[in-house]
Amino acid sequence: MTIKETAGKMLLYLYQLQRTVPSSMQYRQLGFIDKADGKVGLTSDKKWLTRDLLDISSQSSDVFNGFIFLVDKGFIRSRERTTSGARIYVGIHLTAAGIDVVEGVEHGTDGKDVFGATFNIPVAEDMNVETLIQENVGALLK
Repeated sequence: MTIKETAGKMLLYLYQLQRTVPSSMQYRQLGFIDKADGKVGLTSDKKWLTRDLLDISSQSSDVFNGFIFLVDKGFIRSRERTTSGARIYVGIHLTAAGIDVVEGVEHGTDGKDVFGATFNIPVAEDMNVETLIQENVGALLK
């Protein structure tokens, strides 16, 4: 799975969390820890969040890169705390741009094409937001 695909699935996952339990992410902490071997470790204050993100991609470096992609694109925002060897993100939420790109799939071919091109995730003509979420991250949201 590519970084863009990982980012797209993460965005769908966070979108659904923001819709169904908006206060759940307000105080959540997501941490990326530099390991001695040069790799990146993933941790959070909730085991379910770490587990779900690693179910999207088993490589914590891909989760990190996907997260940074979403931040750089302006699709999500959070407060960042950095320490020597760690980056901690608190209060993760979708921005208006993040909501627009997800909900844009319901606005014809153009919205589907934008989502598909941005995240390398195909969006079938008959898909809406719900079916897109179900197909890509539905198993995590049960």
